[in-house]
Amino acid sequence: MKKFLMLMAVSAFFAACGQETAPPADTQGTAPAAQQGAETPNVPAGDAEAVPFNFLIPGNEPQEVDLVLEIINQRLAEDEVGIALSLTYIPWDAWDHRLNIMLSTGEEFDMFHVMNDRVSLSNYAARGALADISEYMERYGENIRQVVPPMVMASGQVGGVQYAIPTFWLESALNPEITLRRDILEEFGLEVPTSFEALTDAFVYVMENWDRPQQPFLPLVGAGASTFGVAQKTYDNWPFHVYDSVFYVNQDGTIANWFETEAFRQDAQNARLWFELGLINPDVLMFTNDMIANQLNSGNWFVHFGTIGNIEPLRNEFPDITVDDFIWLDFTPERPRLRPYGARNMNAVPLTSQNPESAVKFVNWLYANQDNYDLFLYGREGIDFIALPPHNREAIINPIINEELYFFADWMIGNLAFIRPGTTAPAVTNEALFVRNENAIDGIAAMFTFDASPVQTQMVDVQTQISAVIAPIITGVRDYDSYIDDALTLLRAAGVDDLVEAFRTQFNNSR
Repeated sequence: MKKFLMLMAVSAFFAACGQETAPPADTQGTAPAAQQGAETPNVPAGDAEAVPFNFLIPGNEPQEVDLVLEIINQRLAEDEVGIALSLTYIPWDAWDHRLNIMLSTGEEFDMFHVMNDRVSLSNYAARGALADISEYMERYGENIRQVVPPMVMASGQVGGVQYAIPTFWLESALNPEITLRRDILEEFGLEVPTSFEALTDAFVYVMENWDRPQQPFLPLVGAGASTFGVAQKTYDNWPFHVYDSVFYVNQDGTIANWFETEAFRQDAQNARLWFELGLINPDVLMFTNDMIANQLNSGNWFVHFGTIGNIEPLRNEFPDITVDDFIWLDFTPERPRLRPYGARNMNAVPLTSQNPESAVKFVNWLYANQDNYDLFLYGREGIDFIALPPHNREAIINPIINEELYFFADWMIGNLAFIRPGTTAPAVTNEALFVRNENAIDGIAAMFTFDASPVQTQMVDVQTQISAVIAPIITGVRDYDSYIDDALTLLRAAGVDDLVEAFRTQFNNSR
């Protein structure tokens, strides 16, 4: 789910948790993160008639959260919402354990954040831990319904019951993500590539003529890598999506083991070509997310399969770089992009809440107007942030503590109708992530969330084999034809067929 640093390929940028939406910053796909910190309930004064509303969230509290909460509760009272907000922060390393204890012991609170790719909404629902908020959404959720599309809203349902309010803070129709450096193209007098072959030629030329100490290898994480999707949108079987690095889902309803598909073979062969041409670091299998983030921040790269969240670090090596020096490549613009997720982040109401309608009332108030949104998400204008045209913001960093005095992560409760992206990200990043793609099509599994708990052992074993035998193939280190049969044998022994069948069964039952 997690300030806004380099965002690598979003399998997920969404989300915000787990790898896709939760801190630390995205490997492939990270979102801005709440910082870790101690749990600190805040119970500011509010309307005497208001009922307490305690929102449980992962991370640590900003230094001046109480001051901002006081203003928020004054506004909630003025607007006669009938609730008094408090925030309870739980450190990231204790989040899952502490939340599980609170749910199992019946401790009272009123809303908590759900990261679907960390612990799914269906998992909580199966435990009987959630309150049905369907009636309250109809009665109190008018503003929510206006800014959360029906497909996204359905992401907060299990078995047709509305258990959560989805966070529609991000456009998920991104794949394939290809960020290209315009300044490097201009430096070497190259045209913008319009095909995978042209990109390959341009990359070879850049690599051969690069005169800086650090080579601009493709920023690529080796361990656990499962896709090299630079050309996927050009394949005959597009559109499709790969969920959880294992499950291939085509719009025609085909569900298969990703590693047995023709598309995977094409990805692997493209990776092998780039590896043999010297475009991929020969030590790629040793590279971690932190190492790739350091490379991206250094500016020693030409093309990146992901998004860039902050260009400021690049100025150390490239002082004249601007937010317009980046291109979002699309080799087949006539083909629609696929929206694989409705929402990966959402906020649910525990069954123990004495006022389950309060969650809907609060989020409905939050989405009533820009002022409410700005106050809760960004704090006090002029103290915590500066609003900038056309719809951006600049966080104000306190020089004493070297961080913002107040912040709340958009990925936890934000919405595209109100979100204010920062001004240090490339223009193409903000456009891709924070503007709804009107031409995208919804994936047939966009409203489905796989519950891996019944096959958790197989999932762990398969992920282990992906790191061991698939990562060398998909990074080009090993040749597909020579190694795929042995790799598939090991995956089957680990239980990949059980995973695919479980996914297929759950998906079919959800339709």
